[in-house]
Amino acid sequence: MTDFPAALPAAPVTPTTPTTHMSPTTLLAHATGVALVMSTAVSVTFMLPIIAKTTFDATPTVTWLLTAPPVTLFVLSIFWNSIFQRISTRRYWTIYWGIACLPLALACFTSALWPLVTLNIISCCGIAGYHPAAGELFKKLYANHERGRAYGVVTAASTGFGAAMCYALGLWLKHDPFAYQIFLPITAGVQGAGVLVLASLAGHEAASARKAAITEPFALRRVLEPIVHMRRVLAGDPIFTRYEGAFMTYGIGWMICYSLVPNLVTDKLHMNSEHAAFATQTMYQVAIVAALLPAGLLMDRLGPVRTCAGCFALLALYPIGLLLASDTAQLTIVSVFYGLVHAGVNVGWMLGPVALAPTPAAVPQYVAIHATLVGLRGAVFQMLGVGLYMATGSFIAPMAIAAAALLWAGWQMRVLHTRMKLDRPT
Repeated sequence: MTDFPAALPAAPVTPTTPTTHMSPTTLLAHATGVALVMSTAVSVTFMLPIIAKTTFDATPTVTWLLTAPPVTLFVLSIFWNSIFQRISTRRYWTIYWGIACLPLALACFTSALWPLVTLNIISCCGIAGYHPAAGELFKKLYANHERGRAYGVVTAASTGFGAAMCYALGLWLKHDPFAYQIFLPITAGVQGAGVLVLASLAGHEAASARKAAITEPFALRRVLEPIVHMRRVLAGDPIFTRYEGAFMTYGIGWMICYSLVPNLVTDKLHMNSEHAAFATQTMYQVAIVAALLPAGLLMDRLGPVRTCAGCFALLALYPIGLLLASDTAQLTIVSVFYGLVHAGVNVGWMLGPVALAPTPAAVPQYVAIHATLVGLRGAVFQMLGVGLYMATGSFIAPMAIAAAALLWAGWQMRVLHTRMKLDRPT
């Protein structure tokens, strides 16, 4: 048996780090594409567990089958990156749409829970493919000193769209519990338009370079290559590895909260779909819209490590707030706080791997590794949160663990920043 190569061959470096000011037209197109593709996906994946609880009276275990895949299946991102390196951008985005977006359009044919769960799992397998292409796009379109601001603008615009969409879906579902049979097919069409925009922004030059750099065709025997490459990258880049370790700890707290919110709003606060959408996801997204540009500016000034260190520590108050909230108004306040602080994490989530990648050609792989590790922590820690809730019948134990993990993650990032200062040449 032959050894795996150390890494995928590096594509020839094209001008992926512009030095001119960002183009308003490019920024607008980028924000539009991301809004049409990802805001719709986020809104749908958030609402499906609410639909399961309010329309089908799903158990916590079944609800977990809807909250887990959107993040757990990020483990596939590293495999998507292997495909991304081998085919043209246009073809890649077409495959992405066929797997991530099209399956949920088939929900128009079902009024049962389990087909909806199955279609969601298939869709989430495709959503994992978004991140390698999205990371390269940020590296290609914006210079280092403006990337944080660009990310803030793009994500704020797309998140605002997602907030409006989420609230609209909650209202619609309040009056028609089976409205998903209509809005999911519409969503697939909207995402198709967004895919066309993002593919046009990516262009063909970088895709041709990637494709030309790989002479050996993909074969089934090479399916484990991405895992081997990921291990080698993590072993050879201690700063990136420590960054991912802190994010893994943060993921303990975030995944526990994420998996339990649908149960909290229905079992504890007895909200309908409209109130649940407004008090959680809608207000969270509104707060992120308000905070993303300042978070982007902060990222440009402080870098991803220091920004995430402070935000992780502040987020320890979020599970405590969820635990103490007793009505819609209090939950809304908690969600606003969560959105304001989480904006910094949101920027660091994407731009941290982009900034830490040693070369432009390595950016898709670094982003894919980051997304893959999100899936690993999602698989473990969502189950931990739901399992503790089912075992104890209380939210206290899982929320306490979540708060402790978020504090610890902030400390890890602070230690990493100190190490980076010591390693920096004088």
